[in-house]
Amino acid sequence: MKFAIPMRLVVAVVILFFAWKGSILDLAWPPADVQDVDVAKPDAVLLKWAEPLVPVLPQMMPADRLYLAQLYDAMAYVLLRDGQRDRPIIGTTDQFAAFHANSLRLSIDKQNVGKYPGLDKAIDLVFVNANGPESKPITADSRAKLIAACQALSWSFGIRRDE
Repeated sequence: MKFAIPMRLVVAVVILFFAWKGSILDLAWPPADVQDVDVAKPDAVLLKWAEPLVPVLPQMMPADRLYLAQLYDAMAYVLLRDGQRDRPIIGTTDQFAAFHANSLRLSIDKQNVGKYPGLDKAIDLVFVNANGPESKPITADSRAKLIAACQALSWSFGIRRDE
């Protein structure tokens, strides 16, 4: 004879167990074990640069958003440090594009590429909005704009910032 336990009974027992033990069922939201990135809110101009992200952000999982927020915060830091060198390594927008592409290639698992349709184009538009589409040497002003674009991306990817 087979003995089957109804699912409702299992659920009731689990709930009673938590109640009886004085335990709580804590569901953290967002469901990610990563802390949010502490980036200051960009001004309105910088947020305007990041507008291409607006339709994509609600589709993204919180853990993915936090991961990208940390990535772009780190990229801003690398650009800042590179600009303080006597001879910066990233000296043209083409070199920046290669740095950006290789950073993504190294940090995003291959199976996750294309996970969010339109995200790649939206991110590229943020950099175009900040610094233009043309290939050119990076000046102090254009480096500041690229750093600001990375910070705008980082802030925008943060949780609940698109509400």
